[in-house]
Amino acid sequence: MDDSKRSRSAKQKPKRSWFKVFVTVFLVVFITGGAAFAYVANKTFQTAKQSEVELSRGDKSDKRAAAVDLTKDHFSVLLVGTDERPGDTSSRADTMIVATFNKTDKKVNLLSIPRDSLVMIPSVGYEDKINHSYAFGGIDSTIETVEMLLDIPIDYYGSINFNGVVAIVDAVGGIDVDVKLPIDTLNSSDQKNGVKLEPGLQRLNGEEALAYARMRYQDPEGDIGRTKRQQQVVQAIIDQSTSFGSITKLNKLMDATGDNFTTNMSLTEAFQLQPFAKSLNAVNRIDLKGTDTKINGAYYYQLDPTSLTEAKAALKEQLNLPTTADDPTLTPEVTDDSTTGIN
Repeated sequence: MDDSKRSRSAKQKPKRSWFKVFVTVFLVVFITGGAAFAYVANKTFQTAKQSEVELSRGDKSDKRAAAVDLTKDHFSVLLVGTDERPGDTSSRADTMIVATFNKTDKKVNLLSIPRDSLVMIPSVGYEDKINHSYAFGGIDSTIETVEMLLDIPIDYYGSINFNGVVAIVDAVGGIDVDVKLPIDTLNSSDQKNGVKLEPGLQRLNGEEALAYARMRYQDPEGDIGRTKRQQQVVQAIIDQSTSFGSITKLNKLMDATGDNFTTNMSLTEAFQLQPFAKSLNAVNRIDLKGTDTKINGAYYYQLDPTSLTEAKAALKEQLNLPTTADDPTLTPEVTDDSTTGIN
C-alpha cells in the first residue's frame, strides 16, 4: 500500500471566462453571443430536443423541497465524461466534476472526484470505485452516489462521451497543444498504438486530443499528470472554440454536441443562465486528498475523511445549505482560480 497522499484538483483552470469550459464541452448554447446568438438559439432548439434526457427521479433532487429556479436559486451541476460508445450496453464515468453556483456572490466552486475513489454506491448497496456507479445504473446511479458522498443535491447534469470529445475537437478544426511527453496509446476504439505523439507544440485532431487527455500509465505522474493534460486539452478547446466566427463551424459544433451529449437542463433553463455567465466573478477549485490503496489486489483511491468533510462544507456553503461538519472550525481548502476581468 502506498501511504503517500496526493491532492486531486479539478481539470479546468480559467483564462477568459471559466464558465466557457461548461460552454464548450457541455452546453454549447453559452459559447456564442452577439450576431451569432440568434442563429445558435434556433439551432440549439433542435439540438436540445435530442440532448435533453430527464432523470428517473424527476425534475428535482430528493434533497430539495422544491425544484430550483435558475433565475434566483443557487444550484449544482454534475459534469460527467463517459467511455460510452455506440452499441455499448455498459460504460463507466471516466471524469466527474461537481460544480456549485452561487447566484449572489457570482462564484463557482469546482470539485473533481477521482475516478477510483472508494465510495458507497446506493444502487448496489456496497462500496466500489465511483466510476463503476455509471455502469451499475447510468447517470441516475452516478448522481445518487455523488449525492450520498457529498450530502448535497445535484440539480443538473451534463454527460458527454468519448465520441463527443473527438467530434468537438474536429468541429473546431483541431486544437494547439504543447505535448509534454511521448504518447503511444489507444485510440477511441481501443486500438493499440492507435495514437502516437512526440513532445512539442502541435495541432491535434479529435482522436489525438482524446488520447493525450486519457492516457495514464505512461505518465510518471499518474492520475496527477493525466489531470494536467486534461486541463491543457480543455483550455485549448476553449481557446479555439471562442476564437472562430464561422457559422459552418458553429453548425458542426452544435451537431457534435447534440449527438454525444445529454443533460436534464432544458433550453429555457440554459438561456436563464446567460446573465449569470456574463457576471461570473470567480471560480474556486476544491482539492480532495486521499491515499492510494489496494484491496484484494484491486487499486482504489481512499478519500481522506478530513479533506472530504472540508469539501462538503465548502459546497454546502456555496449552496446556502446547513453545514453538519464534525468540526465547525474547519476551513475548506479551496484555491481561488479567478482572474481579473472575467467576461
